[in-house]
Amino acid sequence: MIVTRMTLLVAFAAGSSAMAHEAQPAPNPPITVTGELPASVDKTVCKQMSTGTSIPKRICLPKSEWAKVEQRSDDSLRAMRDWQRVRCNYGSTC
Repeated sequence: MIVTRMTLLVAFAAGSSAMAHEAQPAPNPPITVTGELPASVDKTVCKQMSTGTSIPKRICLPKSEWAKVEQRSDDSLRAMRDWQRVRCNYGSTC
């Protein structure tokens, strides 16, 4: 009985080591991607802004949203300047 168990153990060990050498897959070649990212990918940009308190707040928006914020800011400054010109031209104290 002991000889039979030992024979099975040796046979199993030899079979498993033979299978281990056969089971190794070939290494995959490295993957390379060429081209550019699509235009729809909009990178997030973070800026420090004062929001009325003494501690600036970090605000993160996509790059396209920052362009809209800057455009609105420019438009409102331009409107204030235009209103100042109109008001001062009518003889009021400026």
